[in-house]
Amino acid sequence: MLNGQIAHSYLENSCNLVIPHPHAREQRSKLPQPGAAAPSAAGASSSTAAGDGQGTVTGTGEGACAVAVAEALHVDRIRNCDIFVDAHDLYFYADVKLYKFHSRRTFDLRELKTLLIRYNTAENQYHLCLRCLPLNAGSQEGSGGGTGGGGTGDAAKPKSFRKEYIATFLHLPMLVGASASQLADKEPIVQEWKLKRITDQCQIQLDGNERTYKLTNHFGYGFASKYRGPPSASELDIATCRVAEPHRMSPIQRKQERIVDEMKRFSREQYKMNFVELQVPSGHQNPLRYKPKIFETSMTQEQAHLLHNLSREQEPAELENLGQNEIDCGLISILLAICYDVRTTNNDPTCESGWTRSILCPLYCYYEQFDNYRDVLVAFLRRVITYPLYRNFELGRTCVRDAIEVLKGGRNWLINQLLLTHQQFASGDPCRDSFNKYYLEDYIRYVSSANACTDEHLRLLARNLKNVLMDVNKRHLGLGVTEIETEMIKELVQEMRIGAGGGGSSILQQQLGQGDDEPDQDDDATTDDDSVITDSFDSMDMDMRLIENEIVYAVDENDDEDEEDDDDDEDDDEDDDDEDDDDEDDDEDDDEDEEGADDNDEDSVSSTTTSSEAEGNSVIEQCSNSEAAASTTSSNK
Repeated sequence: MLNGQIAHSYLENSCNLVIPHPHAREQRSKLPQPGAAAPSAAGASSSTAAGDGQGTVTGTGEGACAVAVAEALHVDRIRNCDIFVDAHDLYFYADVKLYKFHSRRTFDLRELKTLLIRYNTAENQYHLCLRCLPLNAGSQEGSGGGTGGGGTGDAAKPKSFRKEYIATFLHLPMLVGASASQLADKEPIVQEWKLKRITDQCQIQLDGNERTYKLTNHFGYGFASKYRGPPSASELDIATCRVAEPHRMSPIQRKQERIVDEMKRFSREQYKMNFVELQVPSGHQNPLRYKPKIFETSMTQEQAHLLHNLSREQEPAELENLGQNEIDCGLISILLAICYDVRTTNNDPTCESGWTRSILCPLYCYYEQFDNYRDVLVAFLRRVITYPLYRNFELGRTCVRDAIEVLKGGRNWLINQLLLTHQQFASGDPCRDSFNKYYLEDYIRYVSSANACTDEHLRLLARNLKNVLMDVNKRHLGLGVTEIETEMIKELVQEMRIGAGGGGSSILQQQLGQGDDEPDQDDDATTDDDSVITDSFDSMDMDMRLIENEIVYAVDENDDEDEEDDDDDEDDDEDDDDEDDDDEDDDEDDDEDEEGADDNDEDSVSSTTTSSEAEGNSVIEQCSNSEAAASTTSSNK
C-alpha cells in the first residue's frame, strides 16, 4: 500500500484538493491512440485496395474496438476508490495507492450527503472540494486575519512565528532560514478506526460530462496484491480469517477491522499478569531464556519434495514486476509470527502452532498490506499482547531480534520454517490451506530463489528492521499499555507497604525464634488477588527463614548432645546418692564428669551467639540446672 501526496488550497470556507492518479504514466503509454490506428487502417486499405476493398472497414473497426476496451479499463481504474473522512483528516485510496491529508481547517461533515469528484483525463487527476466550518474571531486574530489558513489547526502558526523570532534574537541562522514545514510540529496521530467511510456517498464525473459514475470496489489481495476476485467459500478459513470478501474491502478498511478487533480482545488483567512475570506452566522453559539455533536446520524428505514442486510452478523472473516493498513487509510479518511460535514452544511445534502462526500475522487474518516496517512491528506487537498465551511486550521485542538474526544469515532456517508452516496449514483443523495459496507458496518460491531474494537483500532488511525497532515503543501500540503498567506498579508498591507494616513483626518474631511452634499468621491485607511479585517476595522470605532455621538447627544438634550428657550426669548423681558412702572413688569420677560437662556447656553457650535468642536461653537454663544439681551433690557429701 503506497502513500501519495495531495495538493490543496483554501478558498473562503472550502478546501480544494488535487489527487494524482497512481497509474497516470502507465495510462498514457498503454492507451491506444485513435490517430495511430487510422494510419495503420489507411495503410491496410491501400495495400488491399486491389483485392477485396474491405481492409479499410476492418482496420477501422478493430482500432475503434481496441480504443473502447482501453477506455473501459481506464474508467474502471478511475472508479476503483475508497474514501474516508474525519473532522481534520481525509484518506483517499485510489486503486493501489493511499493518499493522506490533514487539514488545518475543520471539515463540515453535517451536510456531506453527496460528494462529487471531478476527474480530468488529460492531467489524470482527481479534483474534489470539501466545505469547512467558518473561522471564529479568535482564530482570525491569531492568524492575522488572513484567509489562507485558520481553523483549529491554525494554532501552530503563531508558534512557528515565535520560533522564528527567538531564532532571530539568538542569531540562529538554521532556524531563521527554515521553512514553515520544517518548523511545524510533528505529524499528528490519527485514530484511523474512527474515520467515516463515505465511498457510497461519492460520485465521479469525467471531464465535465453530465454522466456520473459510482465508485467501485475491486481491490487486490494476497502476495503483492496480485489476486483479484472473490475467494471461493471452500478456501476461506472462517475460524481464523476475519475478512470474508477481501476484494470488496480496501487495505485501509481491512486495517480498520483489525484495529477494532484488537481493541475488543485486549485484556488489561491478562496483560498485568504477564507484565510482572510470564505464567509459564510447570515443566516448561521460560521463553525469554530460549536461544534459537538458526544455523542448525534439517529438512525432511516430505519438505524437500514440497519445495521441489513449488519451485517448478513459477519462474523467479515473474516476481520482478511486483511491488518489492510490499513483498518485503509481508515476509517480515510472516517471519515474526514464526519466531514467536518457535521461541514459546522451544522449537517443538504443538497442535496450536498453526493457530499461533496465523493469528499473529495480519496478512492471513485480514489480507492486510504493509508499505513500511514500522506498521509491521506495531501490528505484530499489538497482536502479541492481545491473543497468544504469553502477552508480554518484551517477549515480542525479543522475537523481533530473533527475526533480525534470521535475516542476517538464516535463509535455510527460514525456508525450513516456511515449509513447516505450509504443512501445518494444510493438515490442521480447521484447514488453513487458503493461506498457503495466497501467501505461503509464493513466499517459499521467493525466498528459495537466490536471484529474486539475494543474501545481501536479506541483510539489508535486517539492518532496516533493527533501526525501526529502536524507534518503536509502547506508546505506538495505542492500547494504553504505559498507563496500565503505571497502574500496576502503584498497586504493587501499595501492597509492599501494607505487607511491610502488618506482617513485618511476625516475620521478625520468626527470625528471633519466638514463634517456631505456632502456625504462620496471614497478613490482614492479603487477598486472593495478590500479584505474582508479592508471592515471589513471600517465597524469598520463606527461603531466608529456612536458611536461618538450618543454622539454628545445626547448633541445636550440639546442644541436644550436651543436654543428653547433662541428663546422664544427673542420673548418675541420683544413683550415687542411693549407693553406699564407701564408694568414694566413684563419686570422684562423677565429679570429674560433671566438671567436664560444665566446660562443654560453656563452650556451647559461646557457640550459640550466632543463633536465635530463644535457643540460647534454653541452653543457659540447662547449664544452670546442671550447676544446681552439682551443688546439691556436694552438699549431700
